[in-house]
Amino acid sequence: MDNKSMHIPLTFIKNSLTRKETVSARSLVDCGAGGIFMDTKFVQQHRLPTTKLPNPIEVFNVDGTPNKQGQITTFTRLMITINGRTKRTKFLITGLGEEQIILGLPWLRKENPVIDWERKTLIWKKTPITFPLKHPNSIPIRTKITTSQTLAQVYEEKKKEVPLEEQIPKHYHEFLDVFDKQTATRFPKERPYDHKIDLKPEFIPKIGKTYSLSPKETEELDAFLEENLKKGYIVPSQSPQAAPFFFVAKKDGSLRPCQDYRYINEHTIRNAYPLPLISDLLDKLKNAKYFTKVDVRWGYNNVRIRKGDEWKAAFVTNRGLFEPTVMFFGLCNSPATFQSMMDSIFEEEIRKGLIVVYMDDILIFANTLDQLRSLTLHILRKLRSNDLFLKPEKCTFETQKIDFLGMIVEPGKLTMDPTKLKGIREWPVPTTVKQVRSFLGFGNFYRKFIRHYSDLAGPLNNLLKKNQAFSWTPEAQEAFETLKLCFTQEPVLRMPDQSRPFFIEADASKHATGAVLMQEDSNGDKHPVAFLSKTFAPAEKNYQIYDRELLAIIRALRTWRHYLHGSQHPVTIITDHQNLTFFRQPQRLNQRQRRWIPELEEYNYVLEHRKGPTMIQSDTLSRRPDHCPEEDENEETVLLPSNLFINALKLDQEQRIFDDSLQSTITSIDKLDHEAQEALTKLSNVDTSDPDWTLYPTKHGIILLFQNRIYLPDDLHLRRQVTKLYHDSPTAGHPGQQGTLLALQNDYFWPGMTKFVNNYVKGCAQCQQNKINRRPSKPPLYPIEHSTETRPFSQISMDLITDLPVSNGYDSILVIVDHGLTKGVVFTPCNKTITNEQVSDILFRKILTKYGRPNKIISDRGPQFVAEVFTTALGLMGIKSAPSTAFHPQTDGATERVNQEISAYLSIFCSVNPETWYNKLPLAEFTHNSRNHADRKHTPFELLYGYRPPAIPTAIGETKFPAVESRMKMIESARNEAIAAHELARIRMRSRFSGTFVPFTKGQKVWLDSRNLKLPYLSKKIAPKREGPFKILEVLSPVTYRLVLPEQWKVHPVFHATLLSPVKETDAHGPLHPSHVPEIVEGHEEFEVEGILKHKDEKGKRFYLIRWTDQPTTADSWEPEENITHAQETLDAYWKRVDEKNKKKSKKGKRKGKN
Repeated sequence: MDNKSMHIPLTFIKNSLTRKETVSARSLVDCGAGGIFMDTKFVQQHRLPTTKLPNPIEVFNVDGTPNKQGQITTFTRLMITINGRTKRTKFLITGLGEEQIILGLPWLRKENPVIDWERKTLIWKKTPITFPLKHPNSIPIRTKITTSQTLAQVYEEKKKEVPLEEQIPKHYHEFLDVFDKQTATRFPKERPYDHKIDLKPEFIPKIGKTYSLSPKETEELDAFLEENLKKGYIVPSQSPQAAPFFFVAKKDGSLRPCQDYRYINEHTIRNAYPLPLISDLLDKLKNAKYFTKVDVRWGYNNVRIRKGDEWKAAFVTNRGLFEPTVMFFGLCNSPATFQSMMDSIFEEEIRKGLIVVYMDDILIFANTLDQLRSLTLHILRKLRSNDLFLKPEKCTFETQKIDFLGMIVEPGKLTMDPTKLKGIREWPVPTTVKQVRSFLGFGNFYRKFIRHYSDLAGPLNNLLKKNQAFSWTPEAQEAFETLKLCFTQEPVLRMPDQSRPFFIEADASKHATGAVLMQEDSNGDKHPVAFLSKTFAPAEKNYQIYDRELLAIIRALRTWRHYLHGSQHPVTIITDHQNLTFFRQPQRLNQRQRRWIPELEEYNYVLEHRKGPTMIQSDTLSRRPDHCPEEDENEETVLLPSNLFINALKLDQEQRIFDDSLQSTITSIDKLDHEAQEALTKLSNVDTSDPDWTLYPTKHGIILLFQNRIYLPDDLHLRRQVTKLYHDSPTAGHPGQQGTLLALQNDYFWPGMTKFVNNYVKGCAQCQQNKINRRPSKPPLYPIEHSTETRPFSQISMDLITDLPVSNGYDSILVIVDHGLTKGVVFTPCNKTITNEQVSDILFRKILTKYGRPNKIISDRGPQFVAEVFTTALGLMGIKSAPSTAFHPQTDGATERVNQEISAYLSIFCSVNPETWYNKLPLAEFTHNSRNHADRKHTPFELLYGYRPPAIPTAIGETKFPAVESRMKMIESARNEAIAAHELARIRMRSRFSGTFVPFTKGQKVWLDSRNLKLPYLSKKIAPKREGPFKILEVLSPVTYRLVLPEQWKVHPVFHATLLSPVKETDAHGPLHPSHVPEIVEGHEEFEVEGILKHKDEKGKRFYLIRWTDQPTTADSWEPEENITHAQETLDAYWKRVDEKNKKKSKKGKRKGKN
C-alpha cells in the first residue's frame, strides 16, 4: 500500500457556447508523479478543449522504459475547485488507466498544502479539510506515469546516442556518410558564392575591446582556438580591424563563443539577395501527399569567406588576434550568402517544383512514397557532390504531416501552427472586473475588423457596470469564447505576406512577455499575424526592466524567425521602453546582453518607441491574469517622456529629418492663394522658371517653395497646426508674437502671415494665463547704456529665482544674461542658500572660461552679490559691479524679463509635475537662445556661433550649414548690427507711455490674477499667473466687477479691475480650449485626466481634484476615486509626489527638533 498518494474530489467548470456545466472528478494526489495529468478518455468523454504542445514530452515507466501511450502532445487548462479554493490549472493529457486526474509533485509544490498522510487530511493554510482516503493500487498507476521533463531530456540524450544506421531509413544507407558528423568536420571547398564583405567608403578600422575571461572561459577559449585552428576555420591575423570576443552561457551550462560584429556590420554594404517568400514556398506544397525534411549540418560554416576579406571579420582575444576563413554567426550578410548558395546548388529542383529550400531547411515532397524516396536519393547524391552534410536528429522522413515554417502541412491542407495562436486561445476566463476590462481593451483594438462587435461584447460590458456584484454568466462565457475565436480568424488574423513589411509590438511585465506580429493591409490598418504570450522563469523575473523588455523582443524574433529572417523590408519593432532604442549604439553590455548580440545582428530591424498606454495588444498579452499574481505591479518610468518627441519623423535621401505626416498634409491640399496658383501654373511648364518660386518633389506629391521656404496652402487648420508647432511645443516655449513669427519665417511662407501669427499668439490661452501682463508703466524708463564691445557676455546681469519646488536637489535658478551683445542666457540650477564663493565659481566655469572676463556685472542686492568677498574678487579681476536699489529692480530690467519668461515656460510645461523643472531647464535655455528677440535681427545662438540650430523638423528637412569663412563674416556683421539695435531699442523705450484703461462689460470673459488666491498647486512659484476664463456677472462700478467662479472655490466673487485682464479669442488660434470629444469606454463618456492637484476624504470616501486635458482651470472638479480608474498612471504619479513632499517635511521637522 502506497502511503504517499491519496484521492480527493474536485470540480471544474466546462464552458461551451450554449451553457456552463459543473463537472465532478476524482483526482489522485501523488508526490511520486512528475506532472499534472488528465486521462485521455476522460477528456474525450467531456469534450474538453485541448491545445497542442510546442514540443512533445516523452513518458517513461518506473523502470525507465517508454510508456505504451507514447508522447504527450496536448494539454488543457481548467479552473478547478477543491473545497472552495479555485485555481486555473494546466493538465497534460495521457492515458491514466483507471485514474481520471493525477495531481503530481509540480501541483504540490505550487499549492503547498499541508498533508497528513497518516490521518488522511489535506489542509490549506486557512481552511482545513478532511477527505476519506481510498488507497489506490499504486503499482499500475505509477507504472503508467511517474514522469518528469528531466526523464524526457534523458531520453532525448539517449536518442542522440542511437547508432546512425537506426536513425536513417534503410533505403538511404548508401548515403550514411552524408549524415556522419565526423565526415562533416572538414574545410569547405572554395565556391563562386564565397562570402563577400564589401565595406562602405567611410569605414575606418577599429580594434575592439579585449574582454577579461574567467578560468573556465580561458579553458574554453584554448579549446576553441585549438579546434578551429586545426580545422582551418580560423588563422592568426594582423588585421587593423577586430571585433570583441566573449563567451555566453547556454541553458545546459556550457559556453558558446561569440563575436560582437556590430561595428563591422554597421559599415558593411548590405546584400539585398532575398530569402524566398514563405507564401510562394507553401503554395508549392498544396497537392503533395508525402514529405521528407532534412537539415544542413554546420550551416554558415559550410561557406568560406572570400579570399582577401578575412581580415574584416577578425576578432581579438587575450590569446591574440585571429581571423575566420569560413562564415561565422553574426555577420550581417550571412543569411543572404547562404540562401544564394542553396538556391544555386538546387536551382533545377527548385525550378521544377520538386523541393523547397529555406536557409538550411530542405523540404522534399511528392504524390507517392516511391516518388518521394527516389527524389530524396537524388537530393542526397547532390548534397554529397557539393560537400554538404545533414544533421540526422533534425531530419524527418516519409511523413504525411509536417511542421514547416510555422505552418502544419498535410495533403491538401495548410493550417497555421496552433502554437502561434495560443497566446489568445489560452486566455483564461476573467474572474474580476479588472480582467474583463483588460480583455475588452485588447478587443477594442480590433473592433473595426469584427462585424457587430458591440453586440458581441455586450454581455462583457454589462459586467463593468457600477454598484453590482461580479457574476460570470453563460452569456458572458459565450461572448468571451466568440471574441477569442474572432481574434484568431479572418478578417482580424491575416496570413503572413513577405512582400509587405512586418511589425512587432513587444512588451514585458514583471511576470511575462507578450508580443504581436502584424502587417498592414492596403488601407494601412495593422492586422495580427500571430500572438505570443509566455511567462518568465524564476530567474528571468529578477532581470532589470530593460533586459525584460529586450527579452520580449528576443522571444518574438525567435518565435517568428522564419518570417523575419532575411526580410526584404526592415522589421519595425515597437517597444514602450525608450532605453532600448539606444541598444544598437556602442555601450557597456552585461553578460546577458552580449549573448543576445549575435541573434539581433541576424535581423534587419528598426526600433520605434511608443508610449506605454498605446501598446494595448502586447501589454495585455504580457499581463494575462494567469501570468500575473493578484498584487499590483510597480510601474517602471521612461526616462524621456513622449512629449519631447515629434511623431512621424523620418530621414530623406540626404539624411535630413522631416515630418512625414505634415508633408503628406501639405501635398493633399489643393486650395492655393492667387499668387501661389499663378506660380504653380507657370512652373508646370518645363521650360520656365521663377526667381522666387520653385517646386520640391516628395513621395506624397509636390511642395511649393517661396524663396526656399515652404508655402502653406490656404487652409486654416493647416496654418494653425504649423503655427502651433512653432509656438506651443516645448522646443518653441510659447514665445511672443515677434518670436513666433521670426521662427516660422525661417521655414514657411504664406500671404498675410504676420497678421495670422499675431492673432494666433493673441488668442493663446496658455500665454494669457501664465505670462506677466506687460502693459507699459507710467514712470519713465532709463535703459542701461550699451557696451561698445563686440564680445559676448562682456556686460552681464545676474539674478536668482528662488523658492521653487525641490528638483534633483535644487530649489533655485541662477540666471545670467548677456546684457550687451547677444541677449543670450545661462541658466544654472542651485539652492537659495548659495554662497558668494559658489556664485564666483559658477561665473568662472560658465562665463570666464568660455567667453572671457566680463567688464561689468549688474545684479540685485541679494547677499550673494553685495558680500565684501564677492565684490573684492570682482574688483581684483577688473569687473565693475552695479547692484540695483532695494525693491526697485528696474536697474536690471532685462534679467527681470528673462525671469518672467522662464517662470512662464516652467508654468506651462511643469505645472502638473513641478518637481521636474530641473529636467526642463536646459530646454528653456535652448529655446531662449535659439529665438529672435525684439531688438535683434539674429538669435543669441547665431550671434554666438554663427548658425541657427534646428529644433523643429520641417516638411522637407534642414539645409546645410554655411562654410566657416562665411560664418565668421556673418558673425562680425551680425554683432555690429546688434550693437546698433541695442541703441535703437533704448531710444524706443524712452518714448513709451502707459495706455488708457478700457472698462470691462457685463458678460465679457476675463482672466483673474492668481497672486492672492490659495489654489491647490504644489508650487506657487510656477503655477499659472491667472485663472479663468471667468464671465463678468455684474458691473458694480467702473473698476469693480462680480465674476462667476467655480462653487468649490468658496471665494468672494468681487474683484478690482487691476486684478482682471481681458480674454482674447482669435480666428487664427481658434477656441481657447477646443471642445473635447470624450472617448466612449464601457458605454460611458470618458475624459482624459491631465493631472491630479489635491485629494480629500469625506464621509469615508476619497475624492481627487482633477485637471482635465484641453479644459480650462475652471473645469477642475472633485471626483470620487472610482471615477478615475482608467488614470492609474496619473494617480500613482500624484501619490509619489505627495509621499516625497511628506518625507521632505518630516526630515525638515527632525532637523528643527535637533536644533
